[in-house]
Amino acid sequence: MATSSLFMRCDISPKEATVFDPRRGRGGAVGLKRSGRWRSPKAAVIPNFHIPMRSFEVKNRTCAEDIKKLRLITAIKTPYLPDGRFDLEAYDAMMHMQIKNGAEGVIVGGTTGEGQLMSWDEHIMLIGHTVNCFGGSIKVIGNTGSNSTREAIHASEQGFAVGMHAALHINPYYGKTSVKGLITHFEAILPMGPTIIYNVPSRTGQDIPPPVILHAISHSANMAGIKECVGNDRVKEHTERGISVWSGNDNECHDARWDCGATGVISVTSNLVPGLMHKLMFHGKNASLDSKLSTLIKWLFQPDQPNPIGVNTALAQLGVIRPVFRRPYVPLPLSSRMEFVNIVKELGRENFVGDKDVQILDDDDFILV
Repeated sequence: MATSSLFMRCDISPKEATVFDPRRGRGGAVGLKRSGRWRSPKAAVIPNFHIPMRSFEVKNRTCAEDIKKLRLITAIKTPYLPDGRFDLEAYDAMMHMQIKNGAEGVIVGGTTGEGQLMSWDEHIMLIGHTVNCFGGSIKVIGNTGSNSTREAIHASEQGFAVGMHAALHINPYYGKTSVKGLITHFEAILPMGPTIIYNVPSRTGQDIPPPVILHAISHSANMAGIKECVGNDRVKEHTERGISVWSGNDNECHDARWDCGATGVISVTSNLVPGLMHKLMFHGKNASLDSKLSTLIKWLFQPDQPNPIGVNTALAQLGVIRPVFRRPYVPLPLSSRMEFVNIVKELGRENFVGDKDVQILDDDDFILV
């Protein structure tokens, strides 16, 4: 093939090309004039920016102010069928239990809901399903956060498109970033719609400092507040500045609510005892109930058995979900399963979700997918 023909097919001109001749070193060219700089073929040029499919219409008849009012938000568990697909029948029953017992919102596909084990197709489908079936009775907050800003934007676009009322966004984990990087991350996300920022350094490896939250609050009406897991001193620091806060720690949520000004809690425990958690958040200080729940909460959050292992095991023993675990999660050991039966008896079976007797399941009863 003629040299000029080859250049035409690559969409460059002979004058722009340099042919390397090893006999003349890196600066050598054979038969052609060297140009000032090399240009890549047009076919190889990929835009290095992402323009969000952004809408400034109010999403789903709600706004950040509506989200700020929620006191009990359940980080809802995702149940599975034996082949690993979602068990929507069990999920729907759980949602009815949450609504009946006073939960005002749910986090779909959060840590407890195992969004980290889902494909994005599964994740968005479950958000859409929850909105379609229950969005008129409860606020649906989709966990569309990611350590990639581009991915978080895209997932939020899809989540709001299928109708979620708000998004939950974590800070970039594992790779982490600078404070300026955190600010730009949230600046890119907040225009999508009402948003709760989630601060959990034990999982991300990086704290979100208060100045980042203040910047988000002052620059976007979509900033609803923060799910704070650092502790009640930080909760109080935020609330004294007028920021809406949900405690991310069930063992601290009573004091966060009644002593530190928190709006409420985003709770794991309310998967099991939503009525008692509702009472804890709505009916004033109740140190007795808080103490009564402490044994269950301690059991759910054992140091060497991270959430959602405990709540998965408990719901299976209550007969609310099938005993199916998506790996890498596996059930609590037999000694802990026996302990849970005693906890249920002490708190009263009537306070827990479901209507079956609590069971001690054998190892062989569980399915790992």
